[in-house]
Amino acid sequence: MPIPRRSLLAGLALAGLRPGFAAAAMQIIEAGTVQATAGETTGQLRGERRPLAVGASVFIDDMLGTGAGARLAVKLGEATRLSLGERTRVRIDRFLVDRGGELVLERGAMLFDRPDGAPSGPLSVTTPFGLIAARGTKFFAGPSKGVFGVFVEHGLVTVTTHGGQVTLTHGLGTNLTSARAAPTKPVAWNAARIADAEASVA
Repeated sequence: MPIPRRSLLAGLALAGLRPGFAAAAMQIIEAGTVQATAGETTGQLRGERRPLAVGASVFIDDMLGTGAGARLAVKLGEATRLSLGERTRVRIDRFLVDRGGELVLERGAMLFDRPDGAPSGPLSVTTPFGLIAARGTKFFAGPSKGVFGVFVEHGLVTVTTHGGQVTLTHGLGTNLTSARAAPTKPVAWNAARIADAEASVA
């Protein structure tokens, strides 16, 4: 949700900032709000790092981060929930409410959850191993059983590396070992592995 122009300009005036700063400031766009935190959680926007608390806003181009043992859950748009595990860094590169977006997972684990039936657009997640492309789905991406794993609870996800591409549907996962190697053949994850993955971002 864009920050109201009047409110922003009024804030600039009260802060004594010159009008020339208004155009740059107007580019700060809210992407969502924090729903839950545990441990050290931060947002970093334009070089400014800040602690995150429940109800705080997160923005386009925000780098969301968690410390050791920490967890963070944010609501993006109207219905999307993004949950991060410990020692995770995710940048909100672009997010359009109900029309998809782009995230960059620099490290750690994340769970993207958009309920069935909610309006959706294409989402892409850039990782150190390759690109994850999804639409209207719930999926996990992050460390799992000593590798980087991607698992789809529902929906459709395509995972692409320099070595190849696989498509995942309900209950299937793949392993990634490097950006040059192809993702492994989609297989059903067992209950224990699914539980471990969910626990890492819960």
